[in-house]
Amino acid sequence: MALCSVLCLVFISMSCTAIHCQDTSGNVQSSQSCVVGPAGVPGVPGIPGNAGRDGFKGEKGDTGHPRNARCDGFKGEKGEAGHPGNARCDVVKGEKGETGHPGMKGEIGNIPTTNIKQCAWQAMNDDRENVLLKECNFNKRSGDTALRVMWNGVLRSKSSGGSCTRWYFTFDGQECDKPLPIDTVIHLHNNINLYHGASVEGLCYGIPAGRVDVEFRVGTCNNGHIIGDAYTGYTAVSRILIEEITVPTE
Repeated sequence: MALCSVLCLVFISMSCTAIHCQDTSGNVQSSQSCVVGPAGVPGVPGIPGNAGRDGFKGEKGDTGHPRNARCDGFKGEKGEAGHPGNARCDVVKGEKGETGHPGMKGEIGNIPTTNIKQCAWQAMNDDRENVLLKECNFNKRSGDTALRVMWNGVLRSKSSGGSCTRWYFTFDGQECDKPLPIDTVIHLHNNINLYHGASVEGLCYGIPAGRVDVEFRVGTCNNGHIIGDAYTGYTAVSRILIEEITVPTE
């Protein structure tokens, strides 16, 4: 048997060792008496196979903690209440002190607001004598104040001989006596028919607080002359002005 170009296949079995030899003609011969040669040189690694298919999807894992979050701790006990801000602890309240002596009486002060009133009439044209002509009531706030009163309007008195006509104020039916009456007169000796504007004005003290009826009247003079032919409030506006004021009594 030729030894060139021989390919030997070695088969090792449990029962025996056989050597199969193949010649150049492709005929295989077997012999149990062939001697086993040394192991051959390892072959060149083969080309890596293609990537395998994707594996089966795994089961869902456990839920993790939130990112940068800490586990909740145990709830602490409630702290003690603090003191109110900027407050001091309660102090013992002292006993009520004794009542002080009354202070000295102060001077009479001014009335806090103006107390003034006006009553007015258009064209009275009143030709009566010895009567109450007009009345204007007033609420006086204090007994320590004075009343300033004024009449403004047209007056006239005439007669063929000597006469005297007097216009004056009364307060609740009484003339002022602190300090003096408030009045004016027209005294004539001939038959003059003269109408002229006039003002009758003055202060009266000692009038108590409360309602006061301020009255304007016409009557006879205190000199014994007869009253003239009087006329009050001809054509123009007539008015009574009343004001409560604080003034010295001296």
